[in-house]
Amino acid sequence: MTIKRSLAALGLTITTLVLAACGGGSADPLASSAPPSASAGGTNTPIVVGSADFTESQVLGEIYAQALTAKGLQASTKPNIGSREVYLKALQDSSIQIVPEYTGNLLLYVDQNATATTQEELADALPSALPSGLKIGEISAAADQDVYVVTKEFSAQNNLTSLADLKNFSQDMVLGGPSTLETRAYGVPGLKGVYGATLKQFKPYESSAVRAKDLNDGKIQLGEFFTTESVIADNGYVALADPQSMILPQNVVPLMQGAVADNAQVKAALDPVQAALTTDDLTALNKQVDVDKMDPNQVAASWLKSKGLA
Repeated sequence: MTIKRSLAALGLTITTLVLAACGGGSADPLASSAPPSASAGGTNTPIVVGSADFTESQVLGEIYAQALTAKGLQASTKPNIGSREVYLKALQDSSIQIVPEYTGNLLLYVDQNATATTQEELADALPSALPSGLKIGEISAAADQDVYVVTKEFSAQNNLTSLADLKNFSQDMVLGGPSTLETRAYGVPGLKGVYGATLKQFKPYESSAVRAKDLNDGKIQLGEFFTTESVIADNGYVALADPQSMILPQNVVPLMQGAVADNAQVKAALDPVQAALTTDDLTALNKQVDVDKMDPNQVAASWLKSKGLA
């Protein structure tokens, strides 16, 4: 595909899958527990559900764990592990057995030359692209896209509604997003390679609320968020169109150790969750945690009960 070839021409590389975890932190979120058995062959084998370092992943992790428990399995959570580099390593060393994932970004991570662009193509490509020993479960219709936004005022002043127009303004724009965005194929390199946008600066943020405040205050002019974050609608941000499909579909999917994915009890617990979950649900769940300050565990329990799954 043209997009992937253009990115490859830039010499983009994605860190070799999970051979090295992110360094520099003094505390290891995985160090506190010994790895349980990965076989998940029966109800007496513990299953640890991990999650990444953002709200939605933590809520999904709680939903998965509680759904497993409701089916008689021993399940616990290990939240806020970190970025994809870290939690994929945790899957491979059996520190965790399941983690919520997103189809498009996962495929690009494990196969930088992937050409899939539609939901169907991603579903076909992912199973064979995954490292040995890892499998995906059922793919949900619920999706959470990465999206670039500007304020309504900035959009109106510059007639900016599409990433294709960024090249006309990018030299004076500061982009704010998660630290990993600096090297992701759909991040800073992609904006330059696909859309010809060379930004003035990239500013890393780990807090979505702080990022939104700086966008509103003009400290950054372009922000990257998830489409299911309530901050977008709450602030009236303009989501920039992506005519080149640089950002792939991001449907929710559980990524698991192979033996766990093959367990009929696990499948019986997680498949109904995947079928019931909607994009509107994701937005509402995120808002309950981020805005209403509810505990992810309680939010997950309420959602499962409302769907008759626990």
